[in-house]
Amino acid sequence: MRPLQPLQRQSIDEQVLEQALHWMVLLQSGVSSAADQRACDAWRAQSADHELAWQRLASLNQDLRQTTRNLPPAKARSLLQARSGSSRRTLLKGIAGLAVLGAAGIGVRETGLVPELFSDYRTGTGQRERLQLAGGVELQLDTRSAVDRHATDLSLELGRLLIKTGPQPHWRVRTRDGWVTPGASSKLVIALDLPRTPGSQLQVFTGSAALELAQGDRLTLGAGQQLNFKAGRASPPRSVQTAELAWSDGLLVAERMPLGLLLAHLDRYRRGVLRCAPEIAELPVSGSYSLDNPQASLELLARMLPIKVERVLGIWTTVLPA
Repeated sequence: MRPLQPLQRQSIDEQVLEQALHWMVLLQSGVSSAADQRACDAWRAQSADHELAWQRLASLNQDLRQTTRNLPPAKARSLLQARSGSSRRTLLKGIAGLAVLGAAGIGVRETGLVPELFSDYRTGTGQRERLQLAGGVELQLDTRSAVDRHATDLSLELGRLLIKTGPQPHWRVRTRDGWVTPGASSKLVIALDLPRTPGSQLQVFTGSAALELAQGDRLTLGAGQQLNFKAGRASPPRSVQTAELAWSDGLLVAERMPLGLLLAHLDRYRRGVLRCAPEIAELPVSGSYSLDNPQASLELLARMLPIKVERVLGIWTTVLPA
């Protein structure tokens, strides 16, 4: 485990990132054609950098994709036509000028991109990262997670974070929905917008944690408890099982989990697109599945269940009835 310092993230060329955003705006704008979709797929397949740029944009909170989807066709057309003579900053200011980003609640830094792309610490698809803070505090970032640091405050911008505290904790963790203050010698998980879990989630495995909601209400959770919180409200506390921490060891443990939900969790750990046919999405699934090798997990599911896995171009995977 290494001291906390900025992650050595794979950088993306500004022009490539601009191209990825161009394709996302085009395909969600209502002015694209089937030929545009094929051209975008071809662009993504041209190089690993292209696919990385696309995945990094796609890993954001869905808000960016919703933003581009909401663009009026006329505005999208003018924005796309202006792209060739515009910088990335100008492009995003054009979107922000439509007041869509603000309505979607996306904070845009002066760089012009949403915060998750520029967080102090982040993990890419399929990565987990262990970090060491002062005072014996340990962190583990899940896949596609992003954290900012401000003195002794941490801000979870994306994904999921495991934190273990020492006997004298002095760190706090913020999400957009509130503040979490871990107790002494505690182990807890804080997550944001996981599949079928909109908003923030707090799980306490050992020790305790104090939660202050965005509107000021406060409550405390003890070991073995979890809850969700969003928009100033918290769900009633409920029990949390140790198996729910298995992701930190690269496993997904399911107990009659709907297939669609299990695939949504696997999708966070793999590149490309993974879709599930609606008619099999509620099939109950139990067992342990590798997050480090999602392909092996898909093959195991196909042997266990009446399903088949179809792949197109190596990046688009659909799970269908057998």
